[in-house]
Amino acid sequence: MTEERFVKEQIKRRFVQTQQDSLYTLYELMPVMTLVLAKDFDLDSLVEALKGKKLEKKLSKGGKVSGEEYAEGLSSGMSATTEVQNNGSSSVQTDVQSQAGLPAQKSKAELWNELKLKSITKVIVLSYTASLLMLLTRLQLNILARREYLDTAINNALEKEREKNANQYSVISWFSNWISPAAASAASAATSDKINNKDVSNADNASIVTNSTTHTTANPEKLRYVNEQAFLSLSWWLLNRGYLQYKGIIEQLVKEEFEHLNPRDTITMDEFSDKLSKIFVATNKQFFQQQQSNEMFISCLLPEPNLERFVLQQTLEPDALKVLYEDNLLLKQLVQETNKCLESPGTWIVLESLIDETFHCIMEQIETNVASKAKTTPPSTSTPGESLPTPQEENKAYQIALFAIATKDCTNEMLKAGLVSMNNTFLQKLHSIPALDDLSACVYSNFGL
Repeated sequence: MTEERFVKEQIKRRFVQTQQDSLYTLYELMPVMTLVLAKDFDLDSLVEALKGKKLEKKLSKGGKVSGEEYAEGLSSGMSATTEVQNNGSSSVQTDVQSQAGLPAQKSKAELWNELKLKSITKVIVLSYTASLLMLLTRLQLNILARREYLDTAINNALEKEREKNANQYSVISWFSNWISPAAASAASAATSDKINNKDVSNADNASIVTNSTTHTTANPEKLRYVNEQAFLSLSWWLLNRGYLQYKGIIEQLVKEEFEHLNPRDTITMDEFSDKLSKIFVATNKQFFQQQQSNEMFISCLLPEPNLERFVLQQTLEPDALKVLYEDNLLLKQLVQETNKCLESPGTWIVLESLIDETFHCIMEQIETNVASKAKTTPPSTSTPGESLPTPQEENKAYQIALFAIATKDCTNEMLKAGLVSMNNTFLQKLHSIPALDDLSACVYSNFGL
C-alpha cells in the first residue's frame, strides 16, 4: 500500500506540473502570436497616423508645438507644408511627405474607421487563437506526459520484480488495473506498437515517408526526443496558417455589426456587448454547428498530412529532420492520438467554454478601459492618447472612438508576455477553467473522452 500511495502521489504531481508547463508554454508563445497578428492588424501605425493628423491640423492653424510633438508627427508620417515658428522670430519651411500607401495618406475618418474595425477584429481573432492554442497545448503535453509516466512506472516496476523476485501481485498488477487496457498495452509493449501499426493513417503518401525496415542511425533517446519535438512544433500551423480560416469570417461579421458606426456615434456598453456577442455566436456556428465543422476545427489546429512535412521544415533543424525522415512512427502515433481527442464531442465542449471565457474577459477589460479613459471631460476631440468625453449620464453612452481605443488596449493586455512575472490575467483565467482540467485528466489517465 505504501508503494501504491507513492506511485499515486507521483502521478498526481506530474499531472499538476504538466498543467503548469502548458501555461508556461503559452507565455512563451505569446510574443509569436503578437508578431503574427501585428502583420494583419497593425493598430499602432493607425494610432500614430491619427496623431500626425492632429499635429498637422494644429500646424496649419499656426499653433505652436513642442519639439517632442513635432518629432512624433514626423514619425507618424504626417504630410504638411507649414511654417513652424522658431523662438518667435525666424521660421523654417518644412515639407514632409508620407510615402505612398502609408496610413497617413488616408483621411482622418478613414483612419478611425480602420482602427475601429481592426481593433475589434483583432481582439476576437486573438480570442479564438488563444483558446485553440490553450486546448492544443494541453492535449499535446498531457499525451506526452502520460506516455512518459507509464513507461517510467512500468519499467521501474519490472526492474523491481526482477530484483526482488516478488510474487505476481505487485505494483504492476495494480497499475495495469488502474489504467485502461489500451494504455497498459501501449506503454508496456512498444515493439507490438511498431508491428501492429494498423491504426496509423494510410493517407501519408505526400507526408514524411518512413520505411519501418530502414535502419535508424539515431539512438532511441534521440529518436524519441526528435519525434516529440516535431509533435510539439505542429502548433506552428495554428499560429501561421490555421487562424486564417476563421480570420476572414470574423472580419466580415465585424463589418456587418460596426462598419456603419462613425467615430462620434455613441452606444452603450450593453449595446457594444450585444454586437460583440453576435459575432462570437455567428463564428461559433461555423465551428460547431455546420456539417463540416469537424474538419474545419481540426484543420485550424493541425496540418493536413500532405502539409505536415512543410510545417516541420519551418520548425526543425536539418539534423532533426534527417532523424525524423528515418523514423517518424512515434510522431504519427502522437498525431493520431491528438486527432482522436479533437474528434471527441467533449473536446468541443471545452473549446466552447474557453471561447466563452475569453468573451467575458474581453468585455471586463474593455469596460475597465472605457471607464478609465472617460473620467475626464476635455473639449470634444477624437485623438488617440487623449481622454475622450464622459458618457451621457442618462444612458451611459460612449463614443465609438473610445471603444476602438479601449479595444486596442485590451488586445495589448491579452498579449502580455513575461515568464518571470506571469501576470497575464487573461491566460490565467483560461488556464483555470474546470472543464479544461477535466479534459486534461481524461487525456493524462487515458480514461477516454
